[in-house]
Amino acid sequence: MKKLLLGLMVSVALVACNNTSNSASGATVTPDQIKADLVKQVPGLTKVDQVNPTKISGLYEVVVGRKIFYVSTDGKLAVFGNIVDLATKQSITEQRMQELAKVDFSKLPLDLAIKQVIGDGSRKIAVFTDPDCPYCKMFEKQVVPQLNNVTIYSFLFPLPIHPNAASDSKKIWCSKDRLATWSAWMQKDTPLPSNTSCDTSALDKVMKLGTDVVQVDGTPTIVLENGQILPGMLPADQLNAKLDEISGKASAASAPVSAAPAASAPEASAAK
Repeated sequence: MKKLLLGLMVSVALVACNNTSNSASGATVTPDQIKADLVKQVPGLTKVDQVNPTKISGLYEVVVGRKIFYVSTDGKLAVFGNIVDLATKQSITEQRMQELAKVDFSKLPLDLAIKQVIGDGSRKIAVFTDPDCPYCKMFEKQVVPQLNNVTIYSFLFPLPIHPNAASDSKKIWCSKDRLATWSAWMQKDTPLPSNTSCDTSALDKVMKLGTDVVQVDGTPTIVLENGQILPGMLPADQLNAKLDEISGKASAASAPVSAAPAASAPEASAAK
């Protein structure tokens, strides 16, 4: 996705060359025309999901996956960045991206994850995680022990930038006690067993799920029970507050979300 957006920023000016004949004197072109021109002109872009009008006259919102940029209504100019409501001091762009960053938690294949129950396990989160990711280990060491009454579903999502991550994931998945092996490795660096001969097709399914549905750009990526996706490691107090908010025990104002940047973000070619 990151390479794709870079390609968009570099190449989107080419759209103007093809649009000139369709939009003489700056006439508005249709969203479908803008979609077609972007796909045709930008390398690596195979689909534009949405083209929507904005509150700013002369500007369309373009949605690619869960990323947003803007184009002029004649399709000639592109704008990358945030639209901010000066009255509320809120980023309209960030709000829209949060709306887009959701999945149906009930449809996640939880049987393909490593399950850990803390307390009564009444709250639920899914974490797409890499066994060789430093921030993932930090999450397991510093955040998990401080969570309250939560069930954690850890989906193994080894990143190509970690050469041993795929093999380590297989060793964890093939172990006799996945949770014990996972916890010991992530929290104490206990050496992994050597067996990788079991059926690991579940890991392939998780990679496809993380890539196509959750659109994981880096690890850890946390999915809350309400479907909200949080890229990066969230401090324990903020994550507990967010879980309280979802369960109705706290107000939204008491649960700020400012996750640390997702660690070990893969290149688009690796994640796609």
